[in-house]
Amino acid sequence: MSVRFTPFHSRTAASNPFNRWTARNDSTLPIDFGDATAEALCARTRVTMSDISWRWRVVIQGASACDMLTRVLTRDPRTLQPGQSIKALWLNDGGAVRGAGVVSCLASDKFLLTSAASDLAWMAAAASLSGNAIQDVTADEGGLALAGPYAAQTLQSAGLPNDIEPLGLRKIFWRGLDLTITRWGEHGGYELWCKADDCPILWDRVIRAGAAFGIQAAGIAASDILDVEAGVPRPNRDYACAADGFGRDPTPDSVGLESLIDTAHAIFNGRAAWMANRSKSKAVLIGVELESEVPASFTPLQFDKKIVGNTLTSVYSPLLRRAIALARIDRSLSKDGMGLTVVPPVSLESPEPREIVARVRSLPFVESPPNIPR
Repeated sequence: MSVRFTPFHSRTAASNPFNRWTARNDSTLPIDFGDATAEALCARTRVTMSDISWRWRVVIQGASACDMLTRVLTRDPRTLQPGQSIKALWLNDGGAVRGAGVVSCLASDKFLLTSAASDLAWMAAAASLSGNAIQDVTADEGGLALAGPYAAQTLQSAGLPNDIEPLGLRKIFWRGLDLTITRWGEHGGYELWCKADDCPILWDRVIRAGAAFGIQAAGIAASDILDVEAGVPRPNRDYACAADGFGRDPTPDSVGLESLIDTAHAIFNGRAAWMANRSKSKAVLIGVELESEVPASFTPLQFDKKIVGNTLTSVYSPLLRRAIALARIDRSLSKDGMGLTVVPPVSLESPEPREIVARVRSLPFVESPPNIPR
């Protein structure tokens, strides 16, 4: 499968001094712009700008588009007015998580689905069965995320509205550009979306507007630090989506996403299987603090010399000044403060095997800013 450049690549490449890149959702992205730790701290103290064009986006349109999404999503989109959004899951027939994302109402017969992982074939099949059209618009647009205490001031300096409600969406015409402003993120701030050809202009304008507030470009590593600090798991980073129609894993509670299910919503796909197996999963999502500064991603966790789970994404937290990780462990050992151990793989820097204490922590590690959309 080919990897594509995002519409901001000319700008991110010019700002990437060490030429460090990675791929996310088949898009080439900067790992950092010199120092991921500094970029993550900047999102806590000033304002950062991140390329989020890699996120999968489809428009679903048709007379029964809302009815289709009502049967697919774990929250009811019939409550939405144009410009409003909800966060939800979609499950397979076995009640496992196929995907997680944001669904926005653009019109009564038109919706936008945004996710960190593509599930086009399954959504296209659902749209076709219900007589609706679906269009993948991922490559047609680019997106920037602004995070930090001065994100609103940066928008104001750019002449943009900053009064968008959490989970809101607003389309505007801004100095020759068609722009969509959203507030979907878990870290506070805003997202700006525009046509692919206009992305370099958007980047340059935002950089100028945020200069007075110490704006800094941030790579995917800084975004991962913020995610883990906030206790946010991501598909294809922390867990594999349930592509099999009747697979039972991952369950919503095992990846910490059961809050995205509305139990009053009675007709979504996979509901019966989810209800039948609810809270039966032995594994749950928790956080662990490592008594080390070295992250240990996807490493077995032990209790009394027995493997009881494993870490997921692990990062060095500049706020906590230690390595932390999301983890899936046995439910019986998920009490806050429980002591576990992890044995990281040997490396050139640490050639000898060693045990590191890993203490269970309730999520999030760091409280989110106020008014974060859920």
